[in-house]
Amino acid sequence: MTSEIQDGVRSVRDDMLSAAVDLLHEDGPDALQTRKVAGAAGTSTMALYTHFGGMGGLIAEVAEEGLRQFDAALAVTETDDPVADLFVIGAAYRRYAIKCPHMYRLMFGSTSAHGINAPAHDVLTLTVAEIERGYPSFAHVVRAVLRCVLAERIGTGAADDDAAVVAIAAQFWASIHGFVMLELAGYYGDDSSAVIAVLGSMTSNLLVALGDSPEKVNRSQRSATLR
Repeated sequence: MTSEIQDGVRSVRDDMLSAAVDLLHEDGPDALQTRKVAGAAGTSTMALYTHFGGMGGLIAEVAEEGLRQFDAALAVTETDDPVADLFVIGAAYRRYAIKCPHMYRLMFGSTSAHGINAPAHDVLTLTVAEIERGYPSFAHVVRAVLRCVLAERIGTGAADDDAAVVAIAAQFWASIHGFVMLELAGYYGDDSSAVIAVLGSMTSNLLVALGDSPEKVNRSQRSATLR
């Protein structure tokens, strides 16, 4: 009987979370209202407070679910060319942001739901191992950067210097995040022409600045476009 009760509790909680995620994707953050979420989940408004402690707790869980989906979207196959893999991760990152703009904005704090923001964290204070455990979506970028350092495609920093590796990964994160935010705002049109002209060039320039050769970067970028 206890197991059945626990399953029921999990089901109500999961139903509410799933309903909130669907509402966010379909109608944006303004749709995350207590009555709307409860109605979509087929439960009472009180259940939101029982299972999440209020709208703030639910929004934090919605953002966490988004990050789990984001992590899955960034899981690309590793090859023997870590720079090409970094380009592919960047492309996967952009695809997710374009496909799920409301979730993307909520996850990274550029929008709120009724004044409530998703929690933010200072990743620059973390080790590579801590990022692997707690921030799996960012860990994809960190791993690719570490592999680039080990392959001597990035000459800045050392593989055993976690702070340097994380800071370099954060540079790539900042560039792709800035690009997709401007694209979502409409500054690059809607025909994807800026992906190569702006994002690809920006990534290439950063790699060269970090020590790779233009020729190797170009080969890796061409390889990435074929995947």
